[in-house]
Amino acid sequence: MGKIIQPLGSIDKNLSKQGIIELAEDHTVQIVEKGYDLLKVYVELKRYQLYLDHIINELKKEAIEVAKAQGKKSFDYSNAKVQVQRRTKYNYGQDEKWVSLNVELERLKQIKKGREALLKSITEDVMEVVNEDTGEVETLVAPTKKTLDQIVVRL
Repeated sequence: MGKIIQPLGSIDKNLSKQGIIELAEDHTVQIVEKGYDLLKVYVELKRYQLYLDHIINELKKEAIEVAKAQGKKSFDYSNAKVQVQRRTKYNYGQDEKWVSLNVELERLKQIKKGREALLKSITEDVMEVVNEDTGEVETLVAPTKKTLDQIVVRL
C-alpha cells in the first residue's frame, strides 16, 4: 500500500485530532481510488488494529510507571496533552441490599430478553394474545426492523 498507511512515528506530530482524522479520510479515498482489493485491505487493517490495541494495552502500565517515576502528572507531547490520573473502583458485593438489587436487575434483564424474543416472533403488526400466567388479553406490537449489512473479521 506504499505510503498510504503510515509507518509508526511518521504521522505529523503537530496534527490535531481532527487533522489526523482528515488525514485518515484522505488516505481512505486514495485506497478506494487506487483500486486496492478492499476486502483484503479491511482484513489487514483489522490485523493491525488488534496488533496495535494489544501493544497499547501492554505498554500502558509501563508508561504509567515511567510517568510516575518522573513525577509527571500532566504534560504535553507533540500536540498531545497527557494526564496520569488515579481512578477508584468500588466493589459493592459486600452490601446485601446492593446484591439484592443486582440480582433483581439481572432477573429483569432476562425477562426483557424473553419479551424481545416474543415480540420478534409475532407474525402480524399488532396481535392480541392471552397471557397464560394472568389470563389477561395482551396487545403485542411487532418491533420495527432495520436490516444493516456488516462485515465480521475473526482473527
